Amino acid sequence: MNFVGDSAKLKNDAIGNQIYDMLSRLVTDKDACLYYNHPFYRGDIESDLISAKLFLVSRDFGLILFNYLPMGEMQSNLAEYVDTLYAEISGRMLKRTELRSNRRLKYDITPIIIVSDSEAKEDESGNIISDIDGLPETIRDLKRDLPIPKDLFDLILSCIDGTVSLNIKRERISDEKKIKVRILNEIQNHIASFDIEQRQIADVDFDGPQRIRGLAGSGKTIVLAYKAAAFHARYPDKEILYTYYTKSLGETVKSLIRRAFKNYSNGGEPNWEKVTVCHGWGSEWTPGVYWIACKDNGITPLTLSEATGHREEPFSYACKELLKRPLTPKYDLILIDEGQDFRAPFYQLCYRLSTNRKISWAYDDFQNIFDVKIQDEVKTFGYDDAGKPNVEFEAGNALQDVTLKKCYRNPRYTLIYAFALGLGIYNDRVLQRLASNDQWESLGFHVEQGDSVTGDQMVISRPMENTPSYSNEAFDDKCVEICTANSMMEECRTVAEKIAKCIRTDGLRPEDICVICIDHKSISGYLSTIERLLRKDGIDTFNHLTAPYTSTRFFVKDAVTLTSVNRAKGNECGAVFICGTDVVFNDKDNVVLRDKLFTAMTRTKGWLYISGTGDSMAYLKEEISQLKKNRFKLIFRQPDESDTKTIEDVSRATLRAEDAIASQINALKSLGLDETQIKTILENLVKKA
Repeated sequence: MNFVGDSAKLKNDAIGNQIYDMLSRLVTDKDACLYYNHPFYRGDIESDLISAKLFLVSRDFGLILFNYLPMGEMQSNLAEYVDTLYAEISGRMLKRTELRSNRRLKYDITPIIIVSDSEAKEDESGNIISDIDGLPETIRDLKRDLPIPKDLFDLILSCIDGTVSLNIKRERISDEKKIKVRILNEIQNHIASFDIEQRQIADVDFDGPQRIRGLAGSGKTIVLAYKAAAFHARYPDKEILYTYYTKSLGETVKSLIRRAFKNYSNGGEPNWEKVTVCHGWGSEWTPGVYWIACKDNGITPLTLSEATGHREEPFSYACKELLKRPLTPKYDLILIDEGQDFRAPFYQLCYRLSTNRKISWAYDDFQNIFDVKIQDEVKTFGYDDAGKPNVEFEAGNALQDVTLKKCYRNPRYTLIYAFALGLGIYNDRVLQRLASNDQWESLGFHVEQGDSVTGDQMVISRPMENTPSYSNEAFDDKCVEICTANSMMEECRTVAEKIAKCIRTDGLRPEDICVICIDHKSISGYLSTIERLLRKDGIDTFNHLTAPYTSTRFFVKDAVTLTSVNRAKGNECGAVFICGTDVVFNDKDNVVLRDKLFTAMTRTKGWLYISGTGDSMAYLKEEISQLKKNRFKLIFRQPDESDTKTIEDVSRATLRAEDAIASQINALKSLGLDETQIKTILENLVKKA
């Protein structure tokens, strides 16, 4: 039996703890969920908040709603309270035809009211009245002859959590010949449901700091949005901040919060005066956390140009300067998405803006596009005036540092490809390492052989159960396709042709498709060429490079999205085309470029096309070939930590030098120097060095 709730609060609840202990012994159904203080429902006024004390959802025992009062308290209308809660939960389930039979629930809810002294009996409303001592026998009598079927059981849980309406549906015309659109429709129509780890994060009102770790597609954004909606429903007058790094994530987040809030408020709209959803930095046109904090405290915000040119990265510098000033705490709940892309000064700013240390942040170790290390929460949040850490996780507190193992977005093979290429497993030398077997396991992999600590020969596999079964059935290793072209123009033409086929032959909608250029120096040429070719073929595009700077959208209806790696983060598409990939394998030991490739690959929830030009693509194909020979297992000798650190330092220094040199070359060109003159200057500099 799975428990969903705050175990620390349950221990202080004498009656609840007794019921939990009894059910732990009695209910052996591994799928069963016992909710504590959930589900809840908010009416029109603050006093209308009602919630289940304990709610058991079991395939063997059905749905049992427990309610009671703390020791020594009396309430004459407890039965009426239970009836209202029963009506709310059953109403959610009745909306699903699969759970109805002759307009009634196939699996009804049994309310049990716990009293101090009573033999088991029913009241006028059909509620069972029982005391603690008689409860085991009462529960045994409710055991079903046949368990609830697994698919309907999962649907019941999704109705309770409110995830049943989570998927955004798009109309696509399907027939048997259009295999891709049929698969995408099936994925879209699959009933969304939280797994136990997601349920623990989303449904539990946890006091204090909380980190949520997981790969791309593990549902971090969704559970943060549900936390925001649930907190807003419980405490409508409290201030909530939801912040993120990628500008285009904003509309997605607001949509998720809106849909989640309807679940708690019978269709109501969030009060956006109390729920602030904004970018980390911001400006006068698009307010962000930093900008709002400055305005709230009568401080003039630094612009990008004013924050640039110091030893630190501009945003970190701006946050550090602001932290030197007195700031008034404002937010009762702070949620930080894409936490891996923020540096410590921003976390410390959020901490200063918190009224109560109630901060939850999502963190993905494998999307460290910038110079961000695996997180140490103590160093990240800093210390108080007495030298005590502002945030330090407590040993044994499972709710403080939660890892989501299951990946719902990426097909299993895509994720294996991404790890193999991202870590350089089958490169001449392994480029990146995970420090321990536990870290591999926490990310949903299985260590078949070796110890990561002692530098062993490692054998790592990805279990089928850590990808949804419907995805495993739909996608095999052929969902990833590698394309090599002789020129950039040929590559762009091939991408455009394949996109047209996806739309016209396979039935995908244009907004199901995204093109990500990984070559940041040639991105303008790639995206403008693909845009021109698609428009010539009657296909509209949404090019992020030419969109207004203030735009927060990632998709536009009936248009193919053309974007960069950074702007694609946090988003997903049915089919993803990655172009300019040769830039990664021209410098195949560069871990920064490998990280970007990993991030781009994990944007797809269906098909992935990777393209590039030149001889360097042979390195990519060889790495893929080795992966296939090893039956999609990661087999390698664990590298030494000092080796991978050196590789990383060289990678970052190389990219910084290239960017600096490119900037100087452009400056020389603007003065009228031609390529021959510039080449002579560079050759002389190399000789002098």
